Amino acid sequence: MQWTEKYSKRMERVTPSAIMEILKVVTQSQFINFASGLPDAELFPLEELQKLCDEVFQEEGKIALQYSAAEGYPALRSFIADRLTRQGEKTSADNVLITHGSQQGLDLAARILLDPGDKIIIENPSYLAGLQIFDSYQAEYLPVSMDGEGMIVDQVEELLKTQAPKLIYTLPNFQNPTGITLSLNRREKLVALAEHYNVPILEDNAYGDLRYGGDSLPSLRAFKGGHVVISTGTFSKTIAPGIRVGWIAAEKELMDRIAQVKQITDLHTNTFWQRVVYRYCINGRLEPQIQRLCKAYKKKRDILLQCLERYLPREVSWTYPEGGMFLLLTLPDSMHAEDLLKVAMEEKKVAFVPGRTFFPRGDGHNTLRLNFVSPKPEEIEEGVQRLAEIIRSS
Repeated sequence: MQWTEKYSKRMERVTPSAIMEILKVVTQSQFINFASGLPDAELFPLEELQKLCDEVFQEEGKIALQYSAAEGYPALRSFIADRLTRQGEKTSADNVLITHGSQQGLDLAARILLDPGDKIIIENPSYLAGLQIFDSYQAEYLPVSMDGEGMIVDQVEELLKTQAPKLIYTLPNFQNPTGITLSLNRREKLVALAEHYNVPILEDNAYGDLRYGGDSLPSLRAFKGGHVVISTGTFSKTIAPGIRVGWIAAEKELMDRIAQVKQITDLHTNTFWQRVVYRYCINGRLEPQIQRLCKAYKKKRDILLQCLERYLPREVSWTYPEGGMFLLLTLPDSMHAEDLLKVAMEEKKVAFVPGRTFFPRGDGHNTLRLNFVSPKPEEIEEGVQRLAEIIRSS
């Protein structure tokens, strides 16, 4: 049977991830890996999680291994709601559903809101996996340029007036791939515009806890008019990604619908790990873990920025992330990052992600994304030196 002939038309735009193809090669050899989206596994709280797993088995084993409600473990939902409220988002447990990572939250929202051909306002560039989700629902993109303050909201206003979008998608904190943070004034204006034009915002806040400098900024849900915002978050970047525990938060009317779709999708998120995560958080371990990560990741970010300044030619520029895991490098317009990658991998054993994959209309040929939290500190300088050699000889 020719299975490709049987696929749904929704699958026409779903293509293999360029990142996954790069990582298949990188994990097989001694590469300096700027390509992955992985946090530093050396900082996972292994001993604490092992102890908590034992506790859950001993004290709640039969319940923890049983089917559960689609909305998630009530105690964990309440903890997340309280934490969001302390951060400025007035939230109750009824506004929170536990997901298999924030990625599933994006998919649930898209599944509920999008019909084929619906238009989405997105940042240009934007998160690759988000684009893949929207592609699977056959959405059309309205890309908005970015500068040092994030999405240029004046362009959003013009699109809201003329294009009738169904959704606005943004990563306001330490955006993937640029590392840029949406400024306070633009956050407030974006929410006001969304409320005025009655267009929901899907806020992807996977990296929000990883701040290394500057002032913390409120979630979009915290602003006046925040009832139009759907926000996703995750423990993947702070505890460990393999546990697959995240959340989605929104108005209760929408959350009821999300719970229905969640139940259809996979019944509920892993019951056992929800309880482990709750115990980890309620025992006061989350905030110290975040501080530990921020200290280590800030050091790596600073090393990368210093090395870029020291070794790269002046015609190359890059973003300055106040947190998160990534920055975006811009080469001279005459250069193509895909060509650079081929030489980097074959001759220098250095991997990165060409930026074009993050641009919904295929521009960004001269950009590349660097992850600074995966490599070891001593690898960062060596990796930048190797990249600089390739760039200068191209």
